[in-house]
Amino acid sequence: MTEPKRVRQPGDREVAPGRLALVQSFVNSVNVEFGPDEFASGTGLVRWMEGNGFPAGTAAPSESDRLEAVAVREALRALMRENNGAGADPAARALIERVAAHCPLVLAFDGTGAPGLRPGGTGTRGMIAQILAIVVESTVEGAWHRLKACREHRCEWAFYDRARNRSGRWCSMAVCGTRSKMQVYRQGLRTATAGR
Repeated sequence: MTEPKRVRQPGDREVAPGRLALVQSFVNSVNVEFGPDEFASGTGLVRWMEGNGFPAGTAAPSESDRLEAVAVREALRALMRENNGAGADPAARALIERVAAHCPLVLAFDGTGAPGLRPGGTGTRGMIAQILAIVVESTVEGAWHRLKACREHRCEWAFYDRARNRSGRWCSMAVCGTRSKMQVYRQGLRTATAGR
């Protein structure tokens, strides 16, 4: 697996550290507000996989493979909303568990002799297995809860919260933070006007 593509982050944030950057790239494979969706076609999915070090294999991903990748991506986004204060999403957790049951991981040793988990398969399922392994590893390391989905519901960009107290709410304070604060301000004006 190669280093994930480094996409410029809103608010000039740094990408997530280490292998967690791959999970961030996977979730940010769609710009929720403006598009495009890199997984909108099988060709786009293959391009993303190959660009992030996952050989697509001899067979092109099927439509069900593509839909499964999109479903896992959005379930991970839901978990990142939880990391940013949203309530638990049992449906997202159940989907990830259901898909993970078909994405085996095996013990492997790296070049230094250190043990780790690697996908037991190739193609889309192998890629999903690797993404989920990184989520588990980052949970053990304590980094997972810093990977959040922007609270601005039109955005939901995955960002890594480097604040000491994990207080980051938006991918960009200048854009999404301001937009959210203006919305609260307008709602307050409407409430005050309605109360007269």
